[in-house]
Amino acid sequence: MSYVPSHKGDFPIAQPVSLTVIEHTANTTQSIIVTPQTIKIGTIHNWYGSFTPTISNNQFTLPSGYFYYIETSVQSYNVNTDTGTMDFSFQHYDETNSTNIGTLATNFGGGGYSGDNQFFSRDATAKLVVDCTSAARNISIKAVLTDQYDNINYNSGHYIYAGLGRTVIWQLEP
Repeated sequence: MSYVPSHKGDFPIAQPVSLTVIEHTANTTQSIIVTPQTIKIGTIHNWYGSFTPTISNNQFTLPSGYFYYIETSVQSYNVNTDTGTMDFSFQHYDETNSTNIGTLATNFGGGGYSGDNQFFSRDATAKLVVDCTSAARNISIKAVLTDQYDNINYNSGHYIYAGLGRTVIWQLEP
């Protein structure tokens, strides 16, 4: 599809108050053999505006007074050689209300003796809209199901094919 400026029209475009990205912790020891499990998060990058969420115990706090649109992607990897299909599901978790929220995301792969087969699908994204206009909320990301994938955000050379995990947060006016 091509962008043609004359076809744009006069449509209003929502401008976020802030746009923030949280890197997920990358290492070779984040096993996901047992679920549910909280995914480790780390460095905050402000891309636009000045919103900096507080991070504690792999949870981020969304301050009150705003709506938030959140997308999370997690890189899954199989260190061991398995055959058959592999899948790994993750979802946002509302720590304030103790419940899974938003859409479930699932990475799929096919096992075999070729490492490239294990990189079949890594672009699943958990999505969430949160109304924090009246109260702050603490959010985490949980690994909720895994079948043969055994590590996440694995940074021993394989991340170059799939990237590493990240959470993108748009802070929006109510």
